[in-house]
Amino acid sequence: MLASLALTASPASAHTLREAVVSGSGCGWPNGSYQQLTREDLWDDRNNMPLGEVYVLWSSSYQENCVVTLRVGRADGVAGYTEAVLERQGRPTLRDEGNYAHYAAVSGYAAGTCIRWTGSIKAIYGGGIYGTTTTQWRYCD
Repeated sequence: MLASLALTASPASAHTLREAVVSGSGCGWPNGSYQQLTREDLWDDRNNMPLGEVYVLWSSSYQENCVVTLRVGRADGVAGYTEAVLERQGRPTLRDEGNYAHYAAVSGYAAGTCIRWTGSIKAIYGGGIYGTTTTQWRYCD
């Protein structure tokens, strides 16, 4: 008699936006309180698949903005170039980039200033880097 065994694969330690927000390697906002200012999709046109989502967040508790580039779909759990950049007018630019499997995130004090951001992910099946970049200062106090 033959027995059949089916295994279901799941992404290892899939990270959610909330996990990125509270994590010390993410926004570092342990109280988990934030306002979502914008969300943009990163789509691999060549392979017709989603790669990630770029979030721009504000925490009034910490007076900080955070940019999170979250890998999604088949890109989640696959290490590859992932980048989050936060530019603060009149302050140093903050950047988190590397070969990450789940997300890149960067946060910094931004009260009383304008911000710009970039979020990027390299395609997992060949091709270039897909990203979104703001060119104008936004969310000025």
